Amino acid sequence: MYVSRIVLKDVRGFTDLNFDLTRPDGSHAGWTVFTGDNGSGKSTLLKAIAIALTGKETARSLQPSFHRWIREGQHEAIIEVGIVPDVKDDNFTEGGRVTDKEFFARMVLRNGQKEPTVEAANPTPRKNYSTPQRSIWSPDARGWFSCGYGPFRRVFGASPEATRQMVAPTTERYVTMFQEAASLAEVDQWLRTLSHKSLEAKSGSKEQLDLVLEVLRDELMPNQITVDRIDSDGLWLKDRNGLQLSWSEMSDGYRAALALLADVLRHLISVHGLTDLTGRDAQGKVFFTRSGVVLIDEIDAHLHPEWQREIGFWLRRHFPHIQFIVTTHSPLICQAASPNGLFVLPEPGSADKPHALTEDEYNKVIASRPDTILLTSAFGLQNTRSPQAVAARADYARLKSKERSGAALTDDEQRKVTQLQLFVRNDEEC
Repeated sequence: MYVSRIVLKDVRGFTDLNFDLTRPDGSHAGWTVFTGDNGSGKSTLLKAIAIALTGKETARSLQPSFHRWIREGQHEAIIEVGIVPDVKDDNFTEGGRVTDKEFFARMVLRNGQKEPTVEAANPTPRKNYSTPQRSIWSPDARGWFSCGYGPFRRVFGASPEATRQMVAPTTERYVTMFQEAASLAEVDQWLRTLSHKSLEAKSGSKEQLDLVLEVLRDELMPNQITVDRIDSDGLWLKDRNGLQLSWSEMSDGYRAALALLADVLRHLISVHGLTDLTGRDAQGKVFFTRSGVVLIDEIDAHLHPEWQREIGFWLRRHFPHIQFIVTTHSPLICQAASPNGLFVLPEPGSADKPHALTEDEYNKVIASRPDTILLTSAFGLQNTRSPQAVAARADYARLKSKERSGAALTDDEQRKVTQLQLFVRNDEEC
């Protein structure tokens, strides 16, 4: 399945957001990026998608309180998500033929006496409104793969309440989006269990373990660091000098990225099994054939710029049928965006509306250097130089203007001009 459209009306800071996520060729898989200032609503947008994908009961478990989710002065808020099924992967409960026709999942928040109520509502007077209940909201429907991750993707250290949601089938795929105290500890346990069962020759365990290792070893990490093994102590890395690092010894960047990816693999295998799950490209590299939606908030968190530049392309190559919807503050993450895959949320209090970048703006982003991308409408910076450099260049321009006017510079001013030349060299020299 894929998300084809997102509509938010009076949800927190959003008055009327309407994003069409369909690619120019009619597809939906790929890399979709939301940018915007702090406080512009990127996390709210991803959480709203998750709420629509999981339904009323699960939404209440993930988000116990919807206090302040309804925009001030309004009585209700609407979250609506368009869903396009994948006919080869997704199946309804109670039978019924799956087509690739779009349907909608709508949630309505209404002000109550103490707490807003959350209700599923019919978006249109169609007879087949039971579609969400028979698909994305049903624990018994096969397929309909989706999961989501918040910016705090720790492996260990969850609170007791978060731990309960981490193991509950209805909430485990999204818990880190809503609970800062949640962790991805379940993926560590899954990997250890796979190692145990593989040694015991349990059916399918070795195949799963081999697949996980092959994917994680396929040029995922920079600096010639690779996954060495998975055993009863969890996952181990090995650097270019042969030094081995356990989960607890890894940097936050390695730990978070590996845990997220392994967790996606865990859920994909859980939903679809191993049969027809993967294929091989022309170079013999493994890729995944199944569709679905993966939400990631602040995908760039803890990642070195080199890894930020590569992670989107790596995920697109290995999961060509997955729709990744991510938020970021990094221009490097934007370079991997698929067509019609760059959206901007305006700064808080702005009169501007949330919008997709035009084709020309998109082309400029994917073809430009990071400093140039920051000056595009994707980020809206007026200058990429430091405040010190801006002030120095202004001083230099003032002194050179005085000199050109025929006025003599003092000795101090001449020395200052020489010092300030550091800040006016062209970019290549700097």
